[in-house]
Amino acid sequence: MKKTTLLILLFISSLTIAQDFNITKSEIFKDKKKHSFLSFAIDDQDGGLITVRRYLGGFPFKKIKGYYIEHFDKDLKLKNEFDYEVDKSRIENAFVKDGKLHLIEFENLSKEDQIVYRALSTDINNFNFKSKELLSISEDNIKTYFGFSLFTVFFNNGVDQMDGDHLGEVIMSKNNKFFAINFDFKDKEKETHKIFVFNDNLEMVYDKLIVKDIKDRLFKYNSIDVDDQDGSVYFLGKSFENNSTKKKKKGKANYHFELSKINKNGEKIASFKNPDKFIGSLSLVKNNGKISCVGFYGNKDEGKYNGACLFNLNPTSLALDAEKYNPFSETFLSDKYGDREGKKKRKKKKGLTAIKFRSIEAMPNGDLVINAEEDYITTHTTFGPNGTTSTTTVQHYDDIISLRLNNQGDLKWARNINKAQTGYQNSSFTPISVGEKTYFFINCSDKLKKLRDDRIQFKQTSAKNSNLYAISIDGDGAYDIKKLIDKKDSKVYYKVNNGIVSDHKNEVILLGKRKKDSQVIKINI
Repeated sequence: MKKTTLLILLFISSLTIAQDFNITKSEIFKDKKKHSFLSFAIDDQDGGLITVRRYLGGFPFKKIKGYYIEHFDKDLKLKNEFDYEVDKSRIENAFVKDGKLHLIEFENLSKEDQIVYRALSTDINNFNFKSKELLSISEDNIKTYFGFSLFTVFFNNGVDQMDGDHLGEVIMSKNNKFFAINFDFKDKEKETHKIFVFNDNLEMVYDKLIVKDIKDRLFKYNSIDVDDQDGSVYFLGKSFENNSTKKKKKGKANYHFELSKINKNGEKIASFKNPDKFIGSLSLVKNNGKISCVGFYGNKDEGKYNGACLFNLNPTSLALDAEKYNPFSETFLSDKYGDREGKKKRKKKKGLTAIKFRSIEAMPNGDLVINAEEDYITTHTTFGPNGTTSTTTVQHYDDIISLRLNNQGDLKWARNINKAQTGYQNSSFTPISVGEKTYFFINCSDKLKKLRDDRIQFKQTSAKNSNLYAISIDGDGAYDIKKLIDKKDSKVYYKVNNGIVSDHKNEVILLGKRKKDSQVIKINI
């Protein structure tokens, strides 16, 4: 381990790696609004790029006030732009087909007791949007969509009648051939969803009402995926048992996972569990002819993770082909805790906490790369004179956790990248896997903190002083690092917590910001 980390430090001192990055920058431009965020970055199918940025306004509580839509050529020279102002609507997804940009918009018309989904379409060379209604659900026509008046208080009760604000989650298939709108309704007696599937011609292919014979509070929706070949929908959730939401009964897991395959012909369901492993949630990924359900597991409790798990299922029959549990490796624990064997042993047994998924990526050979981060909030209370108190909350984005599994679910490597960051502005990272390597784009200080046992930690810095770095892990689990943009050479910092992997899958789009100054960059690998 010491030999490996020493090589890392020597490598950092040179700040060079064999892999080249091609960086293209737009001109610095001014935003009318200070707070804007990258929502979508879409290939225009002619070498250029279309970005959709939401911007916020209002006081004291900010909300979405509109979207900047910009079309750049291959060199990120601005060709065209449009400012789309909104009130009670939001853009849920976007795609380009045959020279046209399509935005999928949701609008809540509360005065009319109506929710509407529409497609806004325009030629990419001349922004002039035309609207086409996809769905319009009101108290008058709800029976048409749901078969009967299922939700008698839906429109009086508003958003409270929805689970997790699922006023129509929009999910695109891998190559944007299909998209699904998923409604998740509160019904105390049964878990109820309604899914509408459209093709890229904006035509409804089918719709399905999904009713599970389990109380709403006993089912937790996890993940959804849309097949790019026929528009089938894979729907994954966690079903609690024994009429209780307790996570364990008599020391065993009190739940199982259910995977449904839904298409115009009906629904097929498979369930799986391991009573001795505790899994908070699973995420779906379509991978080389398989459906993979991936997550972190604990040996004794949820939320105290001891490793990564994978379930491979046949996409047609939903038969379980493989089930694997990979404990965190010795290399991973040494990355995180150094060479103190006692501490590694305790932490391995106790498990890690506050891990949040950032991405699951399928490699060309069928391997899966899981990227996660330690993501948590702390609360601090201070006491002043005369008995006054002040409470603040701090958002933490700490270590990066990355694991690679082969196509049978066996662990190839697991690495922990030590990092300590707080706040939202320039923290977290954007991941991407290209070829045999996985890359992480992060902001950090020039000064890397040296930890015990020849380890390093990327340090927090202000947005003003952020340097953009790329960390890579190769197919054998070895690190590389390069500084891509020095703070002295940039008028903006780059929002790595808001980066988007392009449709080409070999480049990342980042938005640079400083007050009202903005810039878009494209990093090609």
